[in-house]
Amino acid sequence: PLSLWMLARSSSVVATAVSKVELRFEAQKLVDLDLVSKSDPQVVAYVRSTDGREWRELGRTEVIKDNLNPVFARPIRIDYYFEKQQNLKFVVIDVDGNSHNVQDHDLIGEVHCTLGDIVGTRGSRVVKKIHHDRHKKRGVLIVVAEEVEESKMEVTVNISCRSLDKKDFWSGSSDPFVEVSASRADGSWLLIHRTEYIIKNLHPTFRPFTLPLKKFTGGSDDTPIRFQCFDWNKSGKSDFIGEFTAPLKDLKKKADWDLINPKKKKKKYVNSGILTLGLKFQPAFSFLDYLAGGTEISLITCIDYTASNGDPKFPTSLHYQNPYQPNEYQKAIKAVGDILLQYDTDGNVPLYGFGAKLNGHTSHCFHVNSRADTPEVHGVAGMLQAYQMSFQSGAIQLYGPTNFAPIIKKAVEEAKTYYENKNDVQAYLILLILTDGEITDMDKTIHEIVAASHLPMSIVIVGVGPADFSKMDILDGDEDGTGILSSRGRKAERDIVQFVPFREFKDKDPSFLAAETLREIPEQFVSFMKKHNVRPQPPPTAAQLASMQQAQMTALMRAGTTVQGLPPSAAGPPPTQPQQYPANSTPGPYSQQPPPQQHQQHHQPQQQQYQNGAPGPYMQQGPAQPQGHYPPPQHAQSHYGAPQRTQSYYPPPQSAQSQYPNQQYPPPQHAQSQYPPPQHAQSQYPPQNQQAGQGGYPPQQQQGYQPQYPQQQSSQGYQPQY
Repeated sequence: PLSLWMLARSSSVVATAVSKVELRFEAQKLVDLDLVSKSDPQVVAYVRSTDGREWRELGRTEVIKDNLNPVFARPIRIDYYFEKQQNLKFVVIDVDGNSHNVQDHDLIGEVHCTLGDIVGTRGSRVVKKIHHDRHKKRGVLIVVAEEVEESKMEVTVNISCRSLDKKDFWSGSSDPFVEVSASRADGSWLLIHRTEYIIKNLHPTFRPFTLPLKKFTGGSDDTPIRFQCFDWNKSGKSDFIGEFTAPLKDLKKKADWDLINPKKKKKKYVNSGILTLGLKFQPAFSFLDYLAGGTEISLITCIDYTASNGDPKFPTSLHYQNPYQPNEYQKAIKAVGDILLQYDTDGNVPLYGFGAKLNGHTSHCFHVNSRADTPEVHGVAGMLQAYQMSFQSGAIQLYGPTNFAPIIKKAVEEAKTYYENKNDVQAYLILLILTDGEITDMDKTIHEIVAASHLPMSIVIVGVGPADFSKMDILDGDEDGTGILSSRGRKAERDIVQFVPFREFKDKDPSFLAAETLREIPEQFVSFMKKHNVRPQPPPTAAQLASMQQAQMTALMRAGTTVQGLPPSAAGPPPTQPQQYPANSTPGPYSQQPPPQQHQQHHQPQQQQYQNGAPGPYMQQGPAQPQGHYPPPQHAQSHYGAPQRTQSYYPPPQSAQSQYPNQQYPPPQHAQSQYPPPQHAQSQYPPQNQQAGQGGYPPQQQQGYQPQYPQQQSSQGYQPQY
């Protein structure tokens, strides 16, 4: 039943840290705030809570007396989650007295970044200018992330059994297999491995398997681990033989364990067999080792333009463009893009669409930005803008069917180039597919996934809307524990697909969606590198680090708070000018200049970048402001003033900003939406035919359907400022 399927998924959302890292700090050219002597600096580290409402203190360095270029010895430890955007704030103070209250000391300034910004750079080191609202030239802070060695271990498990119970009446034997599960913090059990089954054998020896120690134990030797033995049946209903549960610290002490069936406990009952366990621990290259060596994570995004999404003019459409609330496609793009682009140095993302008619021909792999020369857009803002403007051009007709194979094949071609250059430039590709319906080319899709499993790539599929996605789990191999797909006699090398229905996270913070879609990426990444014997590039030498640091320092002095070469989320907003067509290219939605207000927003003073509205040690309590791609507007209050008012996910239209400067939004009747209200929408078909999620093709009576978008609004209508 679907309800049980959703319940099984919800129990797996508990996040597990990829690694533990230590943050180390040094500062240079700090401002001198003491009259008689030099400043006595200290760094206080904070992490923003998941709901964004508060800053939680992580720890503090020691205080170094009379030093404007301190190198702090005391590290601050933090769990690293690849699938989360972990916002950090480092407050640098000049300590005066013994008070533990940060506000009682002189503020040198603050630095804001994400943990992904730090670990995603070569050498896991960033140089950031220290910011103060009212003063310039406060110095720079250097932050280095080092992985804690205890988290870089893996365990190889050997399992054999003897004297198992006979479960098959006719054969007088059993077809055993073993499931291994780890206890989660919420009391549920997470299946971490299932062995193969062995036919008619009461004394089986199973193939050894290797797991990251973190996955095996959850980070603690006290975590209970359960071993269950079953008899496989062709009907799919397995017979229980016996089980035992023990923490890792006990598993290390002995090899033989009794398999107990609680239903058979009688006076003369001893066990239902004996399981012999062998554990071998060894160090392993971790995900962060590859990032520190310069490996990049690249993103390709693909959007479903089939007619089952509904006419975009109507609010019932999954593609409806509400100027005050993003649709599910926009939410998914932002949630996943914000995480992955921390690890992509140029921030450019190929953006494709599928299932539409272009110039009378159905296409399952077209450039959403309408450019013939490249599908790339810059960052999350570029993806959102290209997606929105694709409906204004009038060139796209929603059609069908829902075919995944062409876009996966396109990604496979890109991943092949990564594999060919794996020893020179290491890179890993993630294909994000956003869709509203079931796949219509399942066999071809499986064939392309099998080919992709042998390459450095993963596939993330987000199901948008109310459709039944239960068949999607065929692609997500970890749902049945095997992780094995096969096509035309060739087996998948590993599980590379993660499917998540958006509706399970519709009423939650977007970070929950990102966590579920991306949590398997580090393990998939490392499994590929290990299978193909790809070792991480060595981290930069001391001389190289010094050269990189000097280059970053020079860039800071020249360019203010941004550092050229850092990931986009560390370096600030993307270029102020939208993408332009070449002189000899066909005009499209990006060929005209935006309204003047757009340039004004792009050129906000850089100091506004850190006024994020969340309470902290130098700010009154107030509502948190969602993380935007650009700095807040000019009227945003200072850290020392009243809290900012909460901004919308997307700013109001340009006309609303000019007509109603003192309101967060204009009255609804004046809001200039790019699409007219439903009652004025001009469509060939009545609203009852516009319900989304009813299949890949439009209804029979809609074969000639082509949305009529207002051409004159291609450059003058509402353009959200992301």
